[in-house]
Amino acid sequence: MLAFQLYQLQQIDNTCDALRAEIQRLEGLLADQTALAEAEAALSAAKTRLHRAQQAWRAAEAEAEAVRQKLRRTEDALYSGRVRNPKELQDLQREAEALKRLLTQREDAELETMLAAEEAELALQQAEAHLAEQQHQRRQQTARWQGDLSEKQSALQAWEKRRQTLTASLPPETLQVYERLRQKRHGLAVSTVHESACDACGAPLTPQRLQAARSGDQLTFCATCGRILYVP
Repeated sequence: MLAFQLYQLQQIDNTCDALRAEIQRLEGLLADQTALAEAEAALSAAKTRLHRAQQAWRAAEAEAEAVRQKLRRTEDALYSGRVRNPKELQDLQREAEALKRLLTQREDAELETMLAAEEAELALQQAEAHLAEQQHQRRQQTARWQGDLSEKQSALQAWEKRRQTLTASLPPETLQVYERLRQKRHGLAVSTVHESACDACGAPLTPQRLQAARSGDQLTFCATCGRILYVP
């Protein structure tokens, strides 16, 4: 029956459409490198942060050490006995006290930059671990997606061959009507009939139209949506 053949063609096309959509989805997943790119960018940012933190730490260390050396020289002059002038000794004492206060500030800054560098190093380790995990997951996902893609592509080829075989047995004008309806009706050219109504739009069929659809020898169309009717 012609209607039954078109119904079979509709089922084949539905399957092919679903396979093509799945193939497109899998190809999109394989092409999407967003997660890896974000992990790599995070690692790069962590490396930059650590480099800057280490630079700040070294600079703070150098500043603190410069104050320590100056304090040692001042205290050496103060306690060596070489300076005997009371005014000069008083100046050295004041300078030593000022340097001690400055050294406390420099050592506090040194500690802060050291802690910041340690935090940056930990962040770098975490970023490296995250990238490694993302790469591991990506390898697993890629293998699975490629396997699924190959399976779907093979299935699509098989269904397309079935379609070619079926369409070869259909009159060209009938096939043109079917294809036109598929484009016009969002991929659904053939509608089944249950309880004397079109399943696609729900419109009831007249007894005459229902009888014509049951015969299946010629195409019968739904008076409401225009789809080809098939009575299972």
